[in-house]
Amino acid sequence: MQISDFPELPAVLQQAVLRALTAQYDGQLFEADRLYQQIVRRKPLHPLMANTAAGFFLLKGDFATAWNLFRHRLDLPYYTHRRFAKLPQPMWTGETVPEGRLLIFCDMGLGDTILLARFLPQVLERVGSLALQVNPGTGAFWQRRWPQVEVRERDDPFPDCDMRLNMFCLPRLLGADVDTLPEPGYLQASEEERAFWRARLSDDRGLKVGLNWQGNPDHVRDAERSIPISALKPMIEDAGLRTSGVRFYSLQLHDGHDDADDLVSAGAMTSLSSEMSARDPLEASAALVEELDLVITIDSALANLAGAIDRPFWLPTYKVPDWRWATYPDLELENPQSSPWFNAQCLYRCAERGDWQPMIRAMTDDLARLTAEG
Repeated sequence: MQISDFPELPAVLQQAVLRALTAQYDGQLFEADRLYQQIVRRKPLHPLMANTAAGFFLLKGDFATAWNLFRHRLDLPYYTHRRFAKLPQPMWTGETVPEGRLLIFCDMGLGDTILLARFLPQVLERVGSLALQVNPGTGAFWQRRWPQVEVRERDDPFPDCDMRLNMFCLPRLLGADVDTLPEPGYLQASEEERAFWRARLSDDRGLKVGLNWQGNPDHVRDAERSIPISALKPMIEDAGLRTSGVRFYSLQLHDGHDDADDLVSAGAMTSLSSEMSARDPLEASAALVEELDLVITIDSALANLAGAIDRPFWLPTYKVPDWRWATYPDLELENPQSSPWFNAQCLYRCAERGDWQPMIRAMTDDLARLTAEG
């Protein structure tokens, strides 16, 4: 969703949102805060403006304000045009309903489904039974982890239910805050899948590092999020790292998986992409997160998966990271607080948009230190 998708917004409001977003992305957080505070005071509050501001309030660590604003997103055409929005069952309000059957619609991307899966045990304590409608191609993964839950994929027929809920409403209904988020480690890889990949990698020695560099090209910030493989090439081909035993593996599943063909052909990296795709890709990703020594991944579903499993991963990211990876309660760009969502990540922030090389040099130096430490 972009501002241009909403021509009914007066020009002055479009400009206000664009100014706030620009300030936020450029790291002018005090200015962004001033603009967002003005935006959310407007009545009636357009759902796009509320949704945009909510992300910034999460970045500030102001969860209560953010969850209240996020409620308005359900009035966006992205939601109102979905079949789920037309179901007659009432929305669940978080109450305990021992005999009730709740359907949760995973309405965002796979990364957010993984992020929010931490709340499902709390939901199961409050309802009689639960059904999930999950992202395409992931049904088997979730069914293995929640055998007591009826799992269907997004385009399947809806299961029977008494109540329904969009998944991103869970944090508000359950009172999620910085200090009350369920801890990472709520997902684990399949032991059978881990055994397969352990055998697959058994002949390889040294520090095993998985790489994921390209996200969905339709993402509104893909130009900032995805890293050209050419920018990563100096790290992958670094002679010192190769001598010290660092081995790189491509975990790229979709867009961009063939970008590294020349590096694979030259022996600088091993591609696991086709083998992962031939299995259950999400199960394979989870197992490799466990079996590799380290994963370096952009802001993506793989990053959320590594965080949910609570395995170490490095995240090369925006100048101002997404709210999932850091917060700025005092609005000081150089003083980010650790993510309340995940424990295991190490952030490498771009000083300026698209200026990858200083960040990649820092990761190269840190890999060298890791191998030196044994």
